[in-house]
Amino acid sequence: MVGTISIPTLDEFLSKSADKRIDWVNSSEGFAKGIRERIELFLSFARPRTCLPGMLAFCLSCKMQGLEIGPNVFLGFAITFLYSAVANLFNGYSDVEEDNENLPARLYLLGLYGRRKLLKSAYVVCLLMLALSVPVGPVFVGMTLICIVIAHQYSLPPFRVKARPLPSLGLFALDVAFPFVMAAAVAKHGPSVLGNWAFMLMAAYLFIWFVAKGLVKNLPDYHGDKSAGLVTSATLSSTRRQAAIVAATGTILVYLGPVFLVASGQFAVKFLLTLVWFPIVCVQAARMILRDDNHSANNMLRFDMVVSTGYLSTWILLVDPSLSSVGIVAGSLVVIFLMDALKLDTRRNKDVV
Repeated sequence: MVGTISIPTLDEFLSKSADKRIDWVNSSEGFAKGIRERIELFLSFARPRTCLPGMLAFCLSCKMQGLEIGPNVFLGFAITFLYSAVANLFNGYSDVEEDNENLPARLYLLGLYGRRKLLKSAYVVCLLMLALSVPVGPVFVGMTLICIVIAHQYSLPPFRVKARPLPSLGLFALDVAFPFVMAAAVAKHGPSVLGNWAFMLMAAYLFIWFVAKGLVKNLPDYHGDKSAGLVTSATLSSTRRQAAIVAATGTILVYLGPVFLVASGQFAVKFLLTLVWFPIVCVQAARMILRDDNHSANNMLRFDMVVSTGYLSTWILLVDPSLSSVGIVAGSLVVIFLMDALKLDTRRNKDVV
């Protein structure tokens, strides 16, 4: 007992009515005891395993421009990683009603951390991002500020773009496409990328690729978002199956992208090796359509992050098969498997109702 607010067990929390669960979360100041528990809860909401694509897109851009991995590039890695993390934190704070329907166990963790404390933590991360960007230069500071605005307005008022189905897909896609473009601000020859067709085509492709990822992301929460009255790219479809077909079709098409990039003449034939992921993607697409229970959908979504990380890693290794590339790819895989082993994520299969 802390003040007048009691700490229910997870089972007790889940047995409460929807309104009482939300009331408890909104009134909770947080119950985490000790630094370790607070860090674990913070990481669960920051969801590091989902923060890798943006960072890897930044890395890919650096490799395509021939940048050496120095201090400024490492700062870029940190900032683009934190870009996704802060977006996850804002999302965890904002989506109380939706999570009450889709992932009520996430709501329980929010109550343990403290909803207002999570928002404060998100703003601290924003300040950290800005501080880290200063040594890189004023242009990079400006681009970092844009990242923060995107992350904030995706989930929070006044715009709360995620409640607008089509614009939300575009803003979500910037989670990867914008870090790719940001890398140009690190290079001395940065402005020259505007005349680099390979660079511009890859930026456009990553944007389209992650739009398709947005279709997939919204799929597992179809029924809960529908109940909560949230209109997403998935709930625009009259049935969950229709939404799955749209997401599956989009997914298959974007993973054929390397064929068109090579055909443009701007990329070498070796990049067709990225199609090694295509059979796996087809299996993922089939899972979207054929398995519609929440557990399967969330497993599909979690594995899709492994596919995304592996796909971008393959691009990086093909562009520059150096020791630094291998180290970055290996480090990314360690993050995924470590977070999974420690169960530091708020979208856990066991918590799905």
